[in-house]
Amino acid sequence: MARDNDIDLKQLALVVVVILIGAILTFSATRESVRSADDEARARFQSATALYVNRIKSEFAHGLNSAEDLFHYYEAYDEYNGVTFNRMVEASSALHRNRKVVGVVIAVNDNNRAAFLDYAREKNGADFEISKPQKTEMPVAMGARSFPFLYAWSDDKERAERWRGLDFGAHAQINAFFEETLASGKPSGILLPQLENKKEGCVLLAYPFIRSRENATGLVIQLVDLPRMVQYALESDRLAGLNATFSSFWADGAFQQTLGLVDWKLSEQAAPPPDEKPWVSVREMEVGSHKWRVAAWAPYDQFKADYSAAFIAASVSLLLTGLVVFIVWSQSQRAKRVIDIVNRRTRALKEAHEELEQHYKLLQNLNKDVEEARRSAETANRAKSEFLATMSHELRTPLNAILGFSQLLQEQALGPIGDPRYVEYSKDINASGTHLLSIINDILDLAKLEAGKIRIEHKVLSTRSLVERAIALMSQQAKGKGIELLSEFADNMPDRIFGDELRLRQILINLGSNSIKFTNSGSVVIRLHPKPFPTGQAGWVLEVQDTGIGIPEEKQSTLFDRFTQVDTALSRRHGGVGLGLAICRELVDRMEGKISVRSTPNVGTTVRAHLPLEVAETDDDDDGMI
Repeated sequence: MARDNDIDLKQLALVVVVILIGAILTFSATRESVRSADDEARARFQSATALYVNRIKSEFAHGLNSAEDLFHYYEAYDEYNGVTFNRMVEASSALHRNRKVVGVVIAVNDNNRAAFLDYAREKNGADFEISKPQKTEMPVAMGARSFPFLYAWSDDKERAERWRGLDFGAHAQINAFFEETLASGKPSGILLPQLENKKEGCVLLAYPFIRSRENATGLVIQLVDLPRMVQYALESDRLAGLNATFSSFWADGAFQQTLGLVDWKLSEQAAPPPDEKPWVSVREMEVGSHKWRVAAWAPYDQFKADYSAAFIAASVSLLLTGLVVFIVWSQSQRAKRVIDIVNRRTRALKEAHEELEQHYKLLQNLNKDVEEARRSAETANRAKSEFLATMSHELRTPLNAILGFSQLLQEQALGPIGDPRYVEYSKDINASGTHLLSIINDILDLAKLEAGKIRIEHKVLSTRSLVERAIALMSQQAKGKGIELLSEFADNMPDRIFGDELRLRQILINLGSNSIKFTNSGSVVIRLHPKPFPTGQAGWVLEVQDTGIGIPEEKQSTLFDRFTQVDTALSRRHGGVGLGLAICRELVDRMEGKISVRSTPNVGTTVRAHLPLEVAETDDDDDGMI
């Protein structure tokens, strides 16, 4: 009973632990989902901010590049005047789009003032004069250079006329910007300082130049309507609701200007309202050689995080926790039965383990028996090969004597034989002995192949000599049956190649003799021609074609097996034990080639050996030639 109480307490403790773990996992998953949603919203805001800044920067860069093109035309064209300038500006959308004024200002001091006026009146009319702004909060110091407009364009014609000749450098901040830009020789841009007690909402872009014809120093300037340009460049659902405060600095930080844009419109509000939770990102932006600071912000609701995933994660975690608690609680009522089942199965497993150990010992004994049987089979196979090789040698010795003496009797070398039948008997003895010797040689070659004692040579040989010698050895056999024995060489078949001439001749004689044996009329043709392997490796084909009795299709698959013959009756009539083609296949395999047969009954048979080709150079050593 006490043991059952212990089990109940353990199960209750397990339920409590599961609940705690579930609560911790639910809290962690929910917090991570909330953090991920916040990070995603922050990333969307940062991406939108980067796009916001890059588009504005790109608009300024296009304006400065167009100002450079405008100056190059101004430099090259001597007849350039105010009309030409207006046409050039209106022809370039990057120059006149969102621009209040586009003009050329010239740096003028006491030394070049008269020359400038003469040139300006020549280009603009005799009434051209340099004028000062009506009211300037920060006038320039005495002796500072003036920067009057030589040319001025505006979509407002009255403004263009009013600004032509106006000293735009009369304001100290603008004058400092012009001097700094000319000193650096690099295009620049700043927020236009406050003029006449109001925010202009403009950006001043300046491209410095020195015109070589008059040795005049000046700038191509653009007054960009920043709110209108931002509205034009950033009209996008993705960027809707973004606001920004722009700040520019020049004269080594002596001057600066700040402008805030809210909802695409110029506003006094340069910072987010205090009662809103905003997204804020401060970035730097280069306008020419000047650096700007852009503080972009947006209301929280514009890029608010989506917490639906966090809600789903919390719901799933709670659901899983409840499911696990239910499972643990329901299983607690079956703990005793489970323990009993476990005990019974433990006993069963012990019994099964003992039985498996007995089976394992039995398998080990069986493996030992199999290994001993394998060793016995290998020993028997080696003994068979050694026996064949030994017996073949032992049989060839008396056979050579029989062949020699039968040859002497056949040729009557020791004197005439009284009865001519003895001569015929000697011929039969010689033919039978030759046939038996051929069979013994085949068996000996097969035994050597099995024992791995045949080595394929790699020496220079002549393909034509190879075929001619084989034909010479088989010509008597072909002549005896009235069969024409021919050879054909492809024009591109090389004569000198590397190979084993002895084994190639053995293959050729086996194939040729076999064709002559089963051909009653017609011809046997030996062909040699190059043919690459499907892998691209160079190769050549040794082909023997006859007009014999042919081979049925169902017999062709076993043609190269040992001791296999297509027709037993024919084999008894022609002789042989079915080893010649098997030896050919073994030799071709050793040469890393392929052998195949194509035959039609009563039409003929073609046996083809496809071998690797390695052409020998003409000056290669031919000591290996046989």
